[in-house]
Amino acid sequence: MYDVIIIGAGPAGMTAAIYTARKRLNTLVLGKEAGGQMVWSSDVENYTGFSVITGAELTLKFQEHLATLKDSLEVKIGSEVVSLEKNITSFVVEDTAGNQYFSKAVIIASGRSPKHLGIPGESEFFGHGVATCATCDAPLYKKKTVAVVGGGNSALDAALALSKVATLVYIIDINQSLVGDVVLKQKIENSPNVKILNNTKSTAILGDKVVTGLEIEPFGKPREVLKVDGVFIEIGYEPNHKFDELTEKNAKGEIKVDADLMTNVPGLFAAGDINDAWGEQIIIAAGEGAKAAMAVSDYLNKLK
Repeated sequence: MYDVIIIGAGPAGMTAAIYTARKRLNTLVLGKEAGGQMVWSSDVENYTGFSVITGAELTLKFQEHLATLKDSLEVKIGSEVVSLEKNITSFVVEDTAGNQYFSKAVIIASGRSPKHLGIPGESEFFGHGVATCATCDAPLYKKKTVAVVGGGNSALDAALALSKVATLVYIIDINQSLVGDVVLKQKIENSPNVKILNNTKSTAILGDKVVTGLEIEPFGKPREVLKVDGVFIEIGYEPNHKFDELTEKNAKGEIKVDADLMTNVPGLFAAGDINDAWGEQIIIAAGEGAKAAMAVSDYLNKLK
C-alpha cells in the first residue's frame, strides 16, 4: 500500500510528489500526460526564476527534479484514472488498464480540460481544422487565416502564437471586451495581423473534409461567414474529475476544499485548478501541490 497516490502530473501533482517523496512518503503519481495544460503554454513569463520559458521546457524541469527522488517515488505517465473509492482501510484507485492501487491518502491534481462550443461542425472537423492547442498546431497554419474563439488568457495566448505564423488571426469574443491579462491584451493590440470581433457569437463551423469557414453572428446584425482555414476553441476549461464521486463540488464543478486543501473526505485532498480555491496559474498550482503534500504528511502523522 502506498502512503499517498497523486492523481495528475501537472504542476500541482508533480510539486506535491516532490514534497511527499522528500518526506519519505511512499508515493505513486498517476498522470495521463506530464505537464497537464502547462505543457501547451507557449511563453511562460511569470514563473519565479525564469524571465521566459516555454511550458514544455518547464515541464521537463519538473520531470528532471522528480527523477532525482526515485527511492520514495513511482511515476506512471499514460495512466488515466477511471475510479476513486474508499473502503474501511484505504483508498482504491483504478486506471483504464484495470490496475488497482491502494493508499492511505490521495491528492487529486488532475486539472482541467478545454471546454467545447457545442456548435455544428465542431466535432465533425476536430483534427481537420478545429483544434484546442495553438502551441501544437500553429505551424500548420503558416500564411493562412485562422479564428480563435474566446476572450480570456487562453484565447489571447493562442492568438499570439498563431500571429507569428498566420497571415490573419481573428479573435471572436462573445463579450464586449477582452478579459485577459493586461500584458497579453497589449501584445494583441500591437499585433497588426490580429483582428478582434467583440460582441460576436460563433454559430457554426463550415467545411468539406477540412474547415473552410466560421459562421458568426454579431449582436444585432445578421449572420455572416468568415473564410478561415482553422478554428481554435479557447473558451476556458472544465474540471477533470469524472472518476471522482466522493467529493463535494461547487456550482462550477470544482472540488470544495478547506484551508488545508482537504475535501469533505478525510485523507482526500485536491490541489491546483481542480479545486475551488481562487487563481488558475502555474505557480499557484505548484504552491497548492506543496501545501497539499505537507497537509498529507500531517494527516498521516496523526494516524500513527
